Amino acid sequence: MKTEKSIRNQSILLLLATTLIWGTSFILIKKAGQVFLPLEVGALRIVFGFIFLLPAFLLQRKLLPKKMWRWILLSGLLGSFIPSLLFAWAGSKIDSSLSGMLNATTPLFTVLIGIVFFRQKFSGRQWAGIIAGLAGALSLGLLQPHGIEVNAFVLPVVLATLLYALNVNLLKSKFSNVPPLALSSATIVAVGPAALVLLLGFTDFTTRLFTLPGALQAIGYVAILGIFSTAIALVLFNRLIQIAGPLVASSVTYMMPVVSVMWGLVDGEPMGAGRIFGLFGILAGVYLVNRKS
Repeated sequence: MKTEKSIRNQSILLLLATTLIWGTSFILIKKAGQVFLPLEVGALRIVFGFIFLLPAFLLQRKLLPKKMWRWILLSGLLGSFIPSLLFAWAGSKIDSSLSGMLNATTPLFTVLIGIVFFRQKFSGRQWAGIIAGLAGALSLGLLQPHGIEVNAFVLPVVLATLLYALNVNLLKSKFSNVPPLALSSATIVAVGPAALVLLLGFTDFTTRLFTLPGALQAIGYVAILGIFSTAIALVLFNRLIQIAGPLVASSVTYMMPVVSVMWGLVDGEPMGAGRIFGLFGILAGVYLVNRKS
């Protein structure tokens, strides 16, 4: 009983910590984007994660499967590098709370990709969940406070969640037996040098750092993003899956938008009926997809 209670308590702590970290990431992207360009925010986020996880990678690298580096690199691109750039781009154009709500579509795309590319079979209930969730995401892109209008800047977020879903299926098929810390550190280390080259060679990051007011504070926001959202939360989430299973871990999907919406309200972002309807559609869809028969 003591062991079961300990595991349950650890699961709750991991769930709350992961939800808080990832739910806060969207407001941090928005704040950092007020000083730095989206390309700089996205690349710098990966660089901070790379620096933080490099020691862990050096200690854990022997646990990685041999001749799998092409898949590790692909996982780093799909799960971290490209989504970081896309979320930074979207965060410069749309509210952070909206990004957080749209991010909840990841499990829907995970199931959809499993059906299309991995020939997994799903029930009619799960198909209904996919339709409901995608309808909710569509409404978030169309229903604006002043009426119906296409918001094209929700597309980078949707594309990022699609890449997350591709990465989840990749991890399931290629790395199911790899320790979470070894895998998480390897994927970030694989793309870290490219992010550093992109940051220093193709942006005016250093000029902005030393000339723009608020640059040091913005660096702090990105450091929190890279260390906590990109590095620590990824390891915590993988650990949560190991000890509690994917069903419990999927609860992050329901809870994370609540955190992002709360931060958005604190920052003065609007939360109209259209957004409430869209969020409800997404969460209802995720529930139907993940619900046991």
